[in-house]
Amino acid sequence: MTNWSDLKYFLSMVEHGSLSAAARAEGVSQPTLSRRLTTLEENLKSDLFNRSVDGLQLTPTGERLVEHAARMKEEAIAIERIATGRDDRLSGKVIISTVEIIGTEWLPQSLREFSKVYDGVQIDLQIDAAPADLLRREADIAIRMFQPQEPDLIAKRVGSIEHGLFTTQEYIDRRGLPATMQDLLNHDMVLPGEKILKYIREKLKAEKIHLAAPIFTSNDSHALASATLAGYGIGVHSAITAHRHPELISVFPEGVRKSELWLVTHADVNRSARVRAVYDYLSEKFKKDKDLFSIRPNKSKN
Repeated sequence: MTNWSDLKYFLSMVEHGSLSAAARAEGVSQPTLSRRLTTLEENLKSDLFNRSVDGLQLTPTGERLVEHAARMKEEAIAIERIATGRDDRLSGKVIISTVEIIGTEWLPQSLREFSKVYDGVQIDLQIDAAPADLLRREADIAIRMFQPQEPDLIAKRVGSIEHGLFTTQEYIDRRGLPATMQDLLNHDMVLPGEKILKYIREKLKAEKIHLAAPIFTSNDSHALASATLAGYGIGVHSAITAHRHPELISVFPEGVRKSELWLVTHADVNRSARVRAVYDYLSEKFKKDKDLFSIRPNKSKN
């Protein structure tokens, strides 16, 4: 009888195109994955892949198997959700997915009091710019900056987070402040990596605002904050970063932008005692810390 885990690995090989990439994704060794594939092919008495220097190519049998294995995966995930939802123990793992700035600057500190009370609950924090697929159990809870549309998800708006332009007094003394948003073309910019930068440029383009080529970019929020604090130029930062570094000066306080914050989970999973406990705790914590997500007025005169 075919082992479901072998089919799961088979789907991972299809998705990633090679044994080495699938092994990394599944957290197993390549020889182990190769043995599991051999076992699956022996059970089915048919080759599923043609091996080549370009990776794995599905055979006709493999192509037919993909659709059936994918349906099995969906059912297995549904069973896991139901099983998790019926777990009334206040112990076990809860996977939380969120973006970097919340996951590194706010969430670990915020959950400390929860962990003192519920010491049997293990927090597994997954930080990724791409939203986790809660339907596929990639996470139990997600903190998102947009409202989800999937009907099986429970979503609660828990506030908003502000972003703005910041710099240091040292940079102001050296280069001055832009009088208008258009003046940013003549200033040094500290900006996020290409994917987020593209999004920012598209938003500003609609408002006929243009930015100069950045003098410093990074896909890491800590590196961006460090660069702005070091005097590279004017950077785009969140209110959380500004609160952590009060020496940052808001360049255009009236030009602050807000993103909604949504706490999301799956209806099945939310029946789990441990997931519900984390969800309810975070919901209240967002209310208590709402000021941390708003940009404070500048204390010093520019």
